[in-house]
Amino acid sequence: MKKILVYLVFMCVLWSCGTASKTTGSIADTKVLDDMVAHKAFEIAVDWAVPQASSSMNAIANSGLLGPGNSAGRIDLMGDGNYVKMQGDSVSAYLAYFGERRSGGGYGSNEAIEFMGLAKDLTIEQSTKDQSYRIQFDIDHESEFYKVDVWLYPNLNCRIGIVSSQRSYIRYEGRVSELNKEETKL
Repeated sequence: MKKILVYLVFMCVLWSCGTASKTTGSIADTKVLDDMVAHKAFEIAVDWAVPQASSSMNAIANSGLLGPGNSAGRIDLMGDGNYVKMQGDSVSAYLAYFGERRSGGGYGSNEAIEFMGLAKDLTIEQSTKDQSYRIQFDIDHESEFYKVDVWLYPNLNCRIGIVSSQRSYIRYEGRVSELNKEETKL
């Protein structure tokens, strides 16, 4: 009985010493994020693609085409140059796309999600609960229209959700940082 009591106390102590929420960051990181959002000047290095689950994505994963460490639901993009940049109301992006294309995209067209231009219907909201930011905007490129949701967290992690007029939904995950001071207008 004594061993059970010691075990329960030990487990309670371990459980109460859990780490802080994944979305919290240091005070310095929070100030950096606040400054980046206030100036609308930041860059997101995209590390992961999280495509929508479908039978096509499962077939590709089962065929072994995605490479080691990848699955139909999470694809490693680290070091591949995928990004989203914002400078003022201008945004640009290059994001490898994994998923189903419903229309468009003839021969010779780029399969990635790419855009550069002014964000339309730009909104920025800060959550009072966790001090994260949600940035929403619309943008088009050639014949394709995108609705983009960006969530920036105080620990400088971020998520990007993209709804396209021609493709299935996809989400990306990465890290936000200050825009390089030598960057020119997008």
